[in-house]
Amino acid sequence: MTATPPATSHPTSRPDPAALGPLSRAAVVALAILAILCLAVGDALTGTDASFTLLYLAPIAFATWFVGLGSGIALSGLAAVASTTADILGRQGAPLPGAIMAWNLVIQLGVYLALGLLLSGFRARLEREQQLARTDTLTQVANRRAFIEAAELELERARRSDRPLTLAYVDCDGFKVVNDQLGHAEGDALLVVAAQTLRSSTRAVDAVARLGGDEFGLLLPETDGPTAQALLSRLRATLLAAMAAHGWKVGFSMGAATFVAPAASVDQMMARADELMYQAKRTAKGSARFEVVGGAAPGPLATPPPGPYGGA
Repeated sequence: MTATPPATSHPTSRPDPAALGPLSRAAVVALAILAILCLAVGDALTGTDASFTLLYLAPIAFATWFVGLGSGIALSGLAAVASTTADILGRQGAPLPGAIMAWNLVIQLGVYLALGLLLSGFRARLEREQQLARTDTLTQVANRRAFIEAAELELERARRSDRPLTLAYVDCDGFKVVNDQLGHAEGDALLVVAAQTLRSSTRAVDAVARLGGDEFGLLLPETDGPTAQALLSRLRATLLAAMAAHGWKVGFSMGAATFVAPAASVDQMMARADELMYQAKRTAKGSARFEVVGGAAPGPLATPPPGPYGGA
């Protein structure tokens, strides 16, 4: 598996307008420009009898929200020039003095730019809040909410592509002992190291989440049973090495369910992986249990080497 640095962004069920492709962004800008030009024509035809100033705000806001501040600024300039030009044409040969027209242009540009800046700031704040709502504050990986949303998306993809999907639970054995003997600060540090190890040892397309306490979840798209077993075997060894480097005598029990046929729901997937993890803990702490739903099970990992929690 390709190692990636720790990440704090995770898929969600809500489409992200900022993630529009180049063609989609170009289409949004083109529509906004067309709307401004149409407004300018209407503005010129109605003369000074009707004000179109506020109407120009709509396409500027549309492009700023869905494309970005740069587009909003450019369209603000276009709208200000178009509005001023329409005003000149609408006065039918009796324009205002140049200083007044320049003043109106500056005021309109200021209003349009202010809207773009406000919308851009609001969107950035909204994205930060959404990110915080889906991120575990301690470990900076996804939380349960984000994990479930990611699993729902991947389950839908698995149904369309007819490809396997693996969901795994990883539980830290002996974590309470670390908390009790070394303090909660040391326990928090352990969780951070475990989360970073999981994130850096999996692919960018895989989801890693802290589901609560000392329990983590892994979502592995397009991963069959043997591949999942090999990955988690390596992952367990990497985790144990990271724990040993800090002197933490803990281990990790794992349960992984690979769904060759798509599961009925995310709840079913999570419940099966959770049950497999607890079966592993009951059998021998520091071991792993695997199951392929809709195919032949690959069997459990080899017996952990001697030592507390499988050699930790």
